[in-house]
Amino acid sequence: MKILRRQISAYLLVLAGFFLSETLAFAVNVNQHQVSGLRVNGAVRTDIKWLKDYIGFEFPAYLSDIDIQRIRHKLITADVFVDVQVRVDDSTSELIVDLDEKWTTIPVIRGAYGGGTPLLVAGVYDMHAYGRLLTLGVETKKYGSAPPGFTLWAKLPRSAKGKGSSGIEIWRDFRRRNYYDSTGEMTGKLGFDSAYVRLYHLVPLFPEADPLAPEILQAGVELLSRRDRKPVVEKNSAANLNLPEQRNAWEHRVLASFVFDNMSVEDQQLEGRRLMFKSGLSKSEGVVTPGLSNYSEVEGFSFHRPSPDVNIALHGYLQAAGSPTISNAFHLGGFDSVRGFPDGIRYGAFAAYSNLEVRREAWTSKWLKVATVAFVDAGVAGKDFKDASEDLFRSAGAGVRLSIPKVHRLVFRLDYALGRSNDISTSGISLGLNQFFQPYKPL
Repeated sequence: MKILRRQISAYLLVLAGFFLSETLAFAVNVNQHQVSGLRVNGAVRTDIKWLKDYIGFEFPAYLSDIDIQRIRHKLITADVFVDVQVRVDDSTSELIVDLDEKWTTIPVIRGAYGGGTPLLVAGVYDMHAYGRLLTLGVETKKYGSAPPGFTLWAKLPRSAKGKGSSGIEIWRDFRRRNYYDSTGEMTGKLGFDSAYVRLYHLVPLFPEADPLAPEILQAGVELLSRRDRKPVVEKNSAANLNLPEQRNAWEHRVLASFVFDNMSVEDQQLEGRRLMFKSGLSKSEGVVTPGLSNYSEVEGFSFHRPSPDVNIALHGYLQAAGSPTISNAFHLGGFDSVRGFPDGIRYGAFAAYSNLEVRREAWTSKWLKVATVAFVDAGVAGKDFKDASEDLFRSAGAGVRLSIPKVHRLVFRLDYALGRSNDISTSGISLGLNQFFQPYKPL
């Protein structure tokens, strides 16, 4: 027994010595640099004052090799640079940041089909306005035969040294929605005229935390005020569509919002998680049962990068809206939830869906990247959880992506999906701009 105890003690000593030597070696290999200031090369549009504040250090400062790597990681994740290199100039003791900027002022001319109603969009946005990671944009959009609507927005997606977020959106939407029965046969059409203003402000929960830490934890508030004119019945009757009666309606929301984010962005390849949660009260007027109700929304993204050219992307969404306004009904279908089905195949105040994609870069060059995608989608929608769970809409398919690395998030998408539900077998093409789902988007 004594021999066994000695052997165990010797083993523990060797193990402790190994970890101690590794720690000491790590400490020795991490160089410390006394940095006198910041010098930026390649900043054609980027505002230097913003860049210094975004990095989060006051100069002069002591920086380690690891800090320098983390500065590069934070800047490249801002997603407005093709490449970033960070180093210390030993002769001047300056921190040198070499930037290769993306084109972030993008004209938008695009279409989307695969949701039952053609969508045409024209506009312009800038994700790096005034060189300060400020998003400004305007779009006009037209659904099928409906009159054109518009969207204006301004956002600070990474304020407060990259740890906060705020923005305002103004929408005016005209839509013509097709509605379907359980077998996929169209039962009617409605015309919508909606307008709303949305404001949100999120602040870091731990403002004194390490500015280079990859985790972002935010809390804040979202305010929304929306007006919906009485829908226009274009075929059959509202009873056939199984929709609640509605006059000119108003809805006002006050939501508490929380965000966790540790996403790493390297061009179109991502790694990490982003989770968003909103919950609060909604007040409705001009509907059959006006008054206060609950509203909750959860959305999550998880990206894994098992190899440099492969991304496994998972997305989930859940909405529970107590307000009876028709505009609160989530419309399940191929525009943004389950590919292969027309937009509005199922609808309701409760909705949940998920998407899984395996994306692989098949060919790359400086100016163009070609990626293949295999995917599965699944979702439910209905007036409540019980109603929604009666039928699961699922699809699977494949597609291709063409992206231009030099241009901010510019991706051309083409997908083909086979869809199934309890009573429907269908297929369809979904095409448009940008990935089908992504954690950061202009709107």
